[in-house]
Amino acid sequence: MRQTAAVTEEDPGPVVQRILLGAELREAREHQGLSTSDATRRLGWYAGKLSKVEQGDKSLTDRELAKAVDVFGIDAERAEVLRKLAAEARRKLPPARVPEWATKYVNLIAAATEIKLFFPDSFPGTVQTFDYAQAMLDSAVIVAPADVERMAEERARRADSLLKNERTRLWLVVGEEALHREIGGRTVLRAQLERIRTLAEAPNSTVQVLPFDGGAHACHGTSFTIITLLEGKPSIVYTEGLTGSDYLGREHVRVYNLAYDNLRAAALSPQRTIEALDRRIGELS
Repeated sequence: MRQTAAVTEEDPGPVVQRILLGAELREAREHQGLSTSDATRRLGWYAGKLSKVEQGDKSLTDRELAKAVDVFGIDAERAEVLRKLAAEARRKLPPARVPEWATKYVNLIAAATEIKLFFPDSFPGTVQTFDYAQAMLDSAVIVAPADVERMAEERARRADSLLKNERTRLWLVVGEEALHREIGGRTVLRAQLERIRTLAEAPNSTVQVLPFDGGAHACHGTSFTIITLLEGKPSIVYTEGLTGSDYLGREHVRVYNLAYDNLRAAALSPQRTIEALDRRIGELS
């Protein structure tokens, strides 16, 4: 029997359970040699529903899951595991103070076993201090002024939790510009760099800076996050724009992982990164 997260382990939340269920169903469908369109016809579902389920964007009723179990030839033992996943996936959680389209990302980050981040010109919300987050959110065109403080508090809380979370492996590559762009002013930037300096020395984290003088690299104009929920399970690539986000899987993950390996090779070593952070913190003191 293949490994699946048991619902009795530390609760990863319904969003993650939907993704795990979707991955299991996609694997079962492909094992039967069924295309998405063929499976959709056999299931009697509307066009696009199966894709949403497999991507973790839609939950299933017990009856819908039973139909999928029958069509995909899933054995009884496996079906029981999937029923438990489906039940957990239908739970509701209190909404996070983020735009609706970013809620899935917040839940994925909270449940991840490995996170790889690349941001070329600033530090991502995942690792921001309250003041740095507030300055970023103040300039965002889609965030209401009344929501800024609460959203900044939640970003800072999530960053604190990640710093204390020893089970999540964190990789962070940032462009050197992030060390110089004075978001919130010199004092705010210095405190943010001190946070990153602490992160760089954490046993489960690796931080690297991509230097100005390094020339061209694999990801100009692109920031992204690669999220792994369980070892051996497919990762997810998250990209974000001003008004929405995208979750990429399968072949996209291979390409983004290759790009990330190239970024790490082009960046300063972790030790030289710490030295660069120390220099910049000293300049801002």
